[in-house]
Amino acid sequence: MPEIIFEKSTQFASFHNPLMGGELTTHELELRYDPLTRHQSVFNPGMEGKSQMLYPDTDFDYMRERAEESKASCFLCPENWKENVPRFPQEMISEGILEQNRACLFPNLFPVGGNHAVVRLGNEHLRFLNEMPADLLQEGIQVSLDYIKRCHQYDSNLRYCTMNANYMFPAGASVMHPHFQIMALPEPTTYHKRLLDYSRTFYQDTAKCYWNELLTRERELQERWIGNTGTCDWIASYSPGGFNEIMAVWPEKESFLEWEEEDVQSLAKGLEKVLQLYHEMNLSTFNFSCYSAPMGIQSPEFKCVFRIANRQNVVRHHRTDDFFVQKMLGNEIILNRPETLADWLREKMG
Repeated sequence: MPEIIFEKSTQFASFHNPLMGGELTTHELELRYDPLTRHQSVFNPGMEGKSQMLYPDTDFDYMRERAEESKASCFLCPENWKENVPRFPQEMISEGILEQNRACLFPNLFPVGGNHAVVRLGNEHLRFLNEMPADLLQEGIQVSLDYIKRCHQYDSNLRYCTMNANYMFPAGASVMHPHFQIMALPEPTTYHKRLLDYSRTFYQDTAKCYWNELLTRERELQERWIGNTGTCDWIASYSPGGFNEIMAVWPEKESFLEWEEEDVQSLAKGLEKVLQLYHEMNLSTFNFSCYSAPMGIQSPEFKCVFRIANRQNVVRHHRTDDFFVQKMLGNEIILNRPETLADWLREKMG
């Protein structure tokens, strides 16, 4: 019977190193395998402390420069921005747009899914990652949740929902203005389906929920365990799918239909702390996704899961952080050990 195993293996790479006068050098590589999906990540201790080779620090002056250049053309910035955004059909969202104080949700002008919405997060065109307060994040998450629930009420086939974000252009954002992206679909996206399928198999084999078992094991080991904010628990991913990946799990909630205000607050509070840490690490970008079990269907095998990771920093001539290892082979490179990352963030979570 399967169980939670934090498996790793070792590979060795030997060569005569011209940087050391031709001396024979051996690198010991650590491969990690995700306990659920078997996703592989690789860590080379020789790169520890040398992440700038692949990941130069953010050029914050350049970010300010780009913000000034792009502000005038940003459709989310003008005083009359509401007149510039698309609106939902009245039969679906009678108000046309959804608002929650400073956050506003409307259809994506260039959707990549049948129900693809954008959330505008306040008036500021540029925010560094330490300028994302929990109350603003909460408003954005709450209006996203309202939209998801209304989509499912409108059409019960729209049961595969995710909350997502691209922050800054190296992470895929087309505008600098802070925003989220929400999708409500009749079938899951590829990775969402993988999580659901593997979780179902684990449950069928063990009669246990993988996600609750994972939290139990991580809490016992105290290596990647960070803490909790209200209803969700936070850990550093054992075999990350992106740089500095952090995860949150809601052990009592299967789908977004079960979420209440406390769950929204819990995510917002933890996300604020994660972004503060990223900023202290001289980072400036991220992607995140929050996954739900299929809405309206009992799914004891799954719990709501959140993943956030960095992308390449904003610099004048930025380079990509995804190359053949990630895009073609599906593996990931570890620059900061998950256990170290958890240590850094644990203090902030209190």
